[in-house]
Amino acid sequence: MTEARVVISLKEVSKAFRSKKGAKTVLDRISVDFIAGQNVAILGANGSGKSTLLRMVSAMELPDRGSVERRARVSYPLGFAGAISSSMTGRDNVRFIARVYGCDLAHVERFVQNFSELGRAYDLPVSTYANSMRARLSYGVSMALACDVYVVDEMLAVGDMDFKRKCLDVFAERSRGATILMTSSSTTTVRRFCTHGLILRDGRLQGFGELADVAERFAQVVDNSDDVALPAVDSET
Repeated sequence: MTEARVVISLKEVSKAFRSKKGAKTVLDRISVDFIAGQNVAILGANGSGKSTLLRMVSAMELPDRGSVERRARVSYPLGFAGAISSSMTGRDNVRFIARVYGCDLAHVERFVQNFSELGRAYDLPVSTYANSMRARLSYGVSMALACDVYVVDEMLAVGDMDFKRKCLDVFAERSRGATILMTSSSTTTVRRFCTHGLILRDGRLQGFGELADVAERFAQVVDNSDDVALPAVDSET
């Protein structure tokens, strides 16, 4: 039997955000191992800590306490526009990010240029882009980087229907053999790509297991209102 390979390990991870009203705990002592080949849907109501958890695993956010260990190349959230500099051209952004990730410059540059369909705008400053153009550039960069773990925070596809179909096709190809960590309000999307589910409630891990085993709770999370109360389930280790 092949031994399970841990690609990301969280140990007692906590995170709070501070405002004039005081500190709000977003993640509370989360401990979980993500295993290679287990595609996990992060489930929970709005404000449960889903996006913060994904930013933690993709190294975009640091924990206040605890540790996050990455044993694989992890993407930033697909289509995350914050990785793009408005003052640089599309092409220069692509080159910079490719260097950061240690990828082949020519391959990444060519892929994003063809995928994004930006034409001459590829060599213009991103500050001149419409939101849809910026989204296509960001998503193209995400798909050009060869990663072991792909992080998806709701945005699995961008653009019009034809471009969204193109995004889904490329993502399905890229993620084959990789591990996916995803939040999505789409039942169909999660069932298509995920094998496991993790439930967060008020920043705490309420359950983790095969998606089929948490299907009823999963349906509550994605189909009901933001105030849905999640039933407690035993945490698996």
